[in-house]
Amino acid sequence: MNTVEPTDYIEWAVDSLYREVLEIKKLSSMSAVKHLNLFEMEKMFDDAMKAIQREAPSKEECASYHMKSLHSKLLLPNQNSLHIVKEIYACAVANDLLDEQMNWQEVSDAIDDFEYGDNVHGLSIERVREMIVQCARKLWHTKISSITFQEFIGQKITAIETDVHLTILFEKGALTIECPWRIRNADVILLGETDVNSNQREWKSVKELLVGKTIEDVQLLEQCPLLIVQCGEFFLDVFHASSFFDGWTLSDEDEFYIFSMHGGSIV
Repeated sequence: MNTVEPTDYIEWAVDSLYREVLEIKKLSSMSAVKHLNLFEMEKMFDDAMKAIQREAPSKEECASYHMKSLHSKLLLPNQNSLHIVKEIYACAVANDLLDEQMNWQEVSDAIDDFEYGDNVHGLSIERVREMIVQCARKLWHTKISSITFQEFIGQKITAIETDVHLTILFEKGALTIECPWRIRNADVILLGETDVNSNQREWKSVKELLVGKTIEDVQLLEQCPLLIVQCGEFFLDVFHASSFFDGWTLSDEDEFYIFSMHGGSIV
């Protein structure tokens, strides 16, 4: 859990190939080498980080990435699922990640009772593995980003622009959407991208629904990815649907700037 392997650097490089950086390509190509030298991998990783002008990730970021990598292995039945859950739980405890610890608490307790306790519920190994998959899938698809979006809460929507893309202007900032979207209330979908594509007059309805509304909440589901902006009693859902094109950009008038790039990665 606390040991960095040469393959960890290579996995990072493979995930970062979209940057089109020579140093990253060199590091990712090391996946074809059988015997890897840790110090050589560290040097190549340092060179890659310098090339993209970024600092090495923090301990917290490393722990988060490690647990996400382990979590992804539990989305399908896995013979090592009990061991993987134990490692996720131990990593959460070691890094004081209380929310992650609580997410896996019930399954962790079931594993402990099955392996070391009285197994009062009469669980079989198959049932424990089934519980793990169910928990992993639920957590994966409902994981909320740690980004708070406080900069936007309380702002009013001032205008809607549709010249090139759908751009929603706030008092201090904007959301530009280049991907599928929909507007819904608590009960039904009121309007969506396909509606205005087939009837351009529906842009008037978009303005009538959103302009003047106050932003009550912003949530980002990380793994989907899905951005949800609550505007008064309405919800604007923005969901990336391309591996080649960017999806949406959210920014204020200061330093807040994030966007959903091709493939759905949030930057």
